[in-house]
Amino acid sequence: MSKKLTLKQLLLLCLTISLAIIVAGAFLFGFLGFNPDSSTADYTSIEVADNNGTIVTDSNYRAALEDFCSSEIAVAGYDVSDVEYSPAPTGAAGRLEFILRGSVNEDEIAAFTEQLSAALAEESYGESGTLAEVGDTSVTYHSGVYVPHYEYIWRTAIGFGVALVLLFAYVAIRFKVGMGVVTLLAAVHDVLLTLGAIALFRIPAGPTVICVAVFALLISIFFNLKVFGKMRQDLRLEERKELPAREAVALSAKESRKGIFIAGILAAAALVVLAVVGLIVGFDLFSFMLGSLIAVIAATYSSLIFAPALYAVIKERSDARRAERAKYNYASEKARKKSEKQEAKQEG
Repeated sequence: MSKKLTLKQLLLLCLTISLAIIVAGAFLFGFLGFNPDSSTADYTSIEVADNNGTIVTDSNYRAALEDFCSSEIAVAGYDVSDVEYSPAPTGAAGRLEFILRGSVNEDEIAAFTEQLSAALAEESYGESGTLAEVGDTSVTYHSGVYVPHYEYIWRTAIGFGVALVLLFAYVAIRFKVGMGVVTLLAAVHDVLLTLGAIALFRIPAGPTVICVAVFALLISIFFNLKVFGKMRQDLRLEERKELPAREAVALSAKESRKGIFIAGILAAAALVVLAVVGLIVGFDLFSFMLGSLIAVIAATYSSLIFAPALYAVIKERSDARRAERAKYNYASEKARKKSEKQEAKQEG
């Protein structure tokens, strides 16, 4: 079995694996959509703001205020899924936000906020006065409407299209047209592979899936430019010029593995740390982390296997055409005569 056939088989294997994941993910997305992230659904909340800052400086007052409001909300028939406390610097306003579970009638919740405000004005807090007087409280309600990520699909697609055109132009000018084509195809491949895997493995996805797609595009560009940057330098070496295209490309890709693996490990570690920090501060980044880890794996696979295999095919054909053209003298007769006259003058 020839090496050329092995190269084609490798490229065919890469395409088969990628297409299988992308098609399976697209099939699931078409029938089921992405697995929705429950944290991004519509919600209604009741906010009790303390305009005197007592909620920040007096933990006992904050506990009493939270207990009383929770009790009143439960009596009114609402189910509280979470209570968020937003601290602020001493002297500034703080707030308690009660996130309600399930659908809520807007007229009814508006009437209830007025009732809760009146109840706070009547509930005493020791000898200091009522809960409303001590904290100068105000009660409001908020409704958060979740806009599905697919509402932004066309704007996102247009943005990706512009980015890909600029990417191709940059790589084609700085490196070579063949590398520009491969980098462009690899970027599209990595983004689709990431989204296909997210749909296939049913990773919860909300608006952050757009951020994951952007991250997949950026890390694909970074990894592939890193490999092609080294490859461009290697192909200029005298000892590499004599090698067949597939061998030179494969050797350069092999020597790039260490740098790509290190970059991938660092990126994965940064994503894990980001998710842990988000967990500490109460911001869920777990789904973003999982999707981005898939993007890192896809970009690593693409830059070290898929893109080099594809570029080797392109370069092999390009070298063959260049060798064929080199057999013929394409210089015009006028240019040839001019060159002969200059040589004669130099000899004379």
